[in-house]
Amino acid sequence: MTATLEMLGFAPDERVLIIHADDVGFCHASSAAAFEGMSRGSLTCGSALTAAPWFAETARLAREHPEGDLGVHLSLVAEHEACRWRSLTGDPSLHAPDGGMWRNAASAVEHVTVEAARAELRAQIVHALAMGVDVTHIDTHTEALFHPKFIAMYVDLALEYRLPLFFFRPSEQILATLGERAPMYLEQLRRLDEHGWPLLDHVIARTMLEIEPEEKVARFRRFFSELRPGLTLFITHPALGGDELDAIDPIGGRYRAKEGEIFRTRGMREYCESLGIRLIGYRVLRDRLRA
Repeated sequence: MTATLEMLGFAPDERVLIIHADDVGFCHASSAAAFEGMSRGSLTCGSALTAAPWFAETARLAREHPEGDLGVHLSLVAEHEACRWRSLTGDPSLHAPDGGMWRNAASAVEHVTVEAARAELRAQIVHALAMGVDVTHIDTHTEALFHPKFIAMYVDLALEYRLPLFFFRPSEQILATLGERAPMYLEQLRRLDEHGWPLLDHVIARTMLEIEPEEKVARFRRFFSELRPGLTLFITHPALGGDELDAIDPIGGRYRAKEGEIFRTRGMREYCESLGIRLIGYRVLRDRLRA
């Protein structure tokens, strides 16, 4: 039995699934789809970009829907050319020449100082709490915080705020792909284990641009039917289709819109439940951790 399954009170052979909406709040379409999916559909939780332009709406929806399960999508990156949000703290190292945050993880790693990143990411958590969000977890936008430069700080924040985080036990195959990053990752894994932190056993992350919209339902069902015992995180990027989404994300918009369509109903949840899969959000992990 994995330590997290034991913490949650599940049997060692159970398949437990989190269906998680990323990028909540980068536009109205993402906030609306996430809360529709959590309130009436198949999403079990999501995480918000608290420095992004539509976070005020996201926070209002979180207050109006306390059943929602929302974390902070910690970000040093603003990748959309039509939606270039700035940091909350304003340190110069956090910004590209045009004034927005860096466009990709590699640029953020190159330019952002650890001190500036720590202050900014703490500010993003504090801002969510100040806006009335019952923060259930933290994770990393574009996986920038898994870089050795930032990963210890990422774990520090989880420990400081006593929040579960997106962090998983890697297989030997995944460790091999990490290369020179593997020792630092394993060191932070050791720290989390020492503190008894809940960790993911499996992650399904390549779910957006990698799968054509018309193939998503069948592929997602296959992913779920093939789940292994343990706690699995499935990452999705739902949004409402329309002019706003197309203008901000002209490449990914139709992929996001299809995921919004899929997870706005209970169909995928009911399919998972028919397979005996147990669905949870991050709130139960946080509450067990703090207990």
